[in-house]
Amino acid sequence: MMKKGFLFIIQLIVLIAICKIGYLCTDFFHLPIPGNVIGILLLFILLQTNVIKLQWVDFTASFFVKHLAFFFIPIAVSLMTLGALFFRYGWALALVLGISLIVGFIVSALTVQKLAQKGEVKQHGNVHHHL
Repeated sequence: MMKKGFLFIIQLIVLIAICKIGYLCTDFFHLPIPGNVIGILLLFILLQTNVIKLQWVDFTASFFVKHLAFFFIPIAVSLMTLGALFFRYGWALALVLGISLIVGFIVSALTVQKLAQKGEVKQHGNVHHHL
């Protein structure tokens, strides 16, 4: 149990450091992108290039993903105080959220499709198998 707690803390420190580096990059280069997004992109690049191994952050990252809904509770409570704003601009918000949802689905589907095709190529050489 103590070993898992220590592992969690070490991995959390690694993830926080990467996030902080993202914020520093945003500030230093005056980027119009939030620092946490830069941090996620940096983590992705480090994982893809094997600079950071997945097992170095997997335990803590999996914990946060599993409990992701918990982190949205404060946002949901704050939204309850903005009822008048939703009555006035709700249709525009619904439109933006709907379009974002559709774009997100399309981008995710295309990404998974591309990765699946690359997996087939790696697994079977240059031969593509289609159903």
